[in-house]
Amino acid sequence: MSSHTPIAVLGAGIAGLAVSHHLRHKDTVIFEKQPYYGGHIHTEFVDGFVWDDGPHVSFTSNNYVQDFLADMVEDAYEVVATKVSNYFRGNWIAHPAQVNLYQVPEPLRTACLNSFLASRDVKGTPRNYREWIHMAFGEVFAETFPAAYTRKYWTVDPVDLATEWVGNRVMKPAVEEVLAGAKGSIGIQTVHYAVNRESRYPTHGGFMAYTHKMARGATIRLNCAVEQVTFGSRQLRFSDGSEVSYRRLVSTIPLKSLIQLSSDAPPAVRDAAETLTCTNFLRVDVAVNHPARRPETWMYVYDEDKLSVRVSHMEHFSPNNAQLGCSAIQVEVYGSEYRPVPTDLDRVKSTVVAELIDMGLIDHKAAVRYVNIKFVPYGNPIFDHNRAAAMQTLTEFLDHHGVLLVGRYAEHKYLMTDACIISARRAAAMVTGAAPDTDATAVYLSEAG
Repeated sequence: MSSHTPIAVLGAGIAGLAVSHHLRHKDTVIFEKQPYYGGHIHTEFVDGFVWDDGPHVSFTSNNYVQDFLADMVEDAYEVVATKVSNYFRGNWIAHPAQVNLYQVPEPLRTACLNSFLASRDVKGTPRNYREWIHMAFGEVFAETFPAAYTRKYWTVDPVDLATEWVGNRVMKPAVEEVLAGAKGSIGIQTVHYAVNRESRYPTHGGFMAYTHKMARGATIRLNCAVEQVTFGSRQLRFSDGSEVSYRRLVSTIPLKSLIQLSSDAPPAVRDAAETLTCTNFLRVDVAVNHPARRPETWMYVYDEDKLSVRVSHMEHFSPNNAQLGCSAIQVEVYGSEYRPVPTDLDRVKSTVVAELIDMGLIDHKAAVRYVNIKFVPYGNPIFDHNRAAAMQTLTEFLDHHGVLLVGRYAEHKYLMTDACIISARRAAAMVTGAAPDTDATAVYLSEAG
């Protein structure tokens, strides 16, 4: 069976849904392999607890995106007081740690400070992220904190990462800030890219609530897995044997997967796609029969002997995310093709619970109502040193065939929600022949929201 659609969109995550929305759903069909829409912001509901795929909150200051998302939930959103901290060897250190050294135990505090001051004389352009953090923070702090977290979160050593993803995501402090922060709080105790910004989260239904209004007007074919893409003849073939021709293709699925599905990509393009890497993670959902013991929205765990990488309190995004008097604690355990996630899930459950007790986030094992684990196949694109050249090869090929890439995984960029929405709006303008709007990368670099 064959059919035709003028505009085919691969993937029904927020990027794909936003493309269709900005096209007013005209002549557009979204193809989604899962039995549900939402993609990376899909939300699950278990026993009165709400679980997103990792912590999601909109901290953008982009007026268009703020208004857009508010409209998607009919202005029913929470204004979230973003509180973030760092756990390090039994100590809680306000975020960002580089300007809160007063909470770092001695003699490490003084060593970090002296190393930072000595690094002010280092000149030059960093060739990798390791050199970047050494120049920004000094060797001692760099190796103790961001390097350790890089190995846990990105699953690679800092020397293996390029620096174009950094933008303003990692705060590069002034000397005065570090000196003052070694003596006491200087009032910067929040996430680096959300300082003095209003963060928002849907009041009901988890972060996925932002997608329902878009989905209601869209033509979405669920359980529709693409088996083959032929760019030359503009054909899609699906696992059920059906075929669809298209005039314009918009892809929001992982870029490597798109090329792997191609029947006519040349060897050089296939080879470039195979060099792209992305993290994945185990989402460990822990329902607890007592309120949160700390006020943070989420926390970074620097101890490399702990599985827990990032810990979130879902009820701090919205009080409706957990049963009254309870806490919904979500823990991420990261992996990739470089370092696979653990396969013994029972051991992961018991280990994570023990770590949460050790950190004082759970009173005791008997307080745990349940622990669920979900493997999330895509976390963040890894900005290794192969990426830039590979992306040039891939985008030249896809541009030649009129394929538009939208969103974090299709563009293989560290894009947040606002950048995905602006990228979708820009793609819709290009499809209709209108003047392209703001490039998503501008938002990504300037605001990282």
